[in-house]
Amino acid sequence: MSNEVTKFLIEQAKSNGFITYDSMFGDICLNEKQPLKQSSGAVYGIFAQSNTPLNSSTQPINKQYYPIYWGKDIAPVSRLKAHIQKYKNTGSANLKGILEIKEKKLIFGAILVSKYDEFEKFLHHKYPPLKGTNRFGKKTQIIKIIN
Repeated sequence: MSNEVTKFLIEQAKSNGFITYDSMFGDICLNEKQPLKQSSGAVYGIFAQSNTPLNSSTQPINKQYYPIYWGKDIAPVSRLKAHIQKYKNTGSANLKGILEIKEKKLIFGAILVSKYDEFEKFLHHKYPPLKGTNRFGKKTQIIKIIN
């Protein structure tokens, strides 16, 4: 799925030697309470690489990567920054304060997905992380996810 803006951007990028990845798109309706209608939200995860279990309850995703945190947001990199910098009032995971992951290699990834709040909740239930819960965070005030 896309719109005329993403089609144009992808065409220009590809024809000029740039690699494109996933995209998001939407509408801006300035007279509405939620003026931004965004195609999708993002779900992100943070893993720690470890050859030994981090604790007795967190299970590895594969032999050496353990889920530390699952999250969702419309701008996942901003949330990742908050988890590193221990922002107050944002539900920060305070990664620097988690003793079990000190000196561990951490990796992250994010995908654009429909029903992003439902997908994040699924991950919490199926693959419980070291930190965080599956409670719903604050809802955005001006953006509505349309898929």
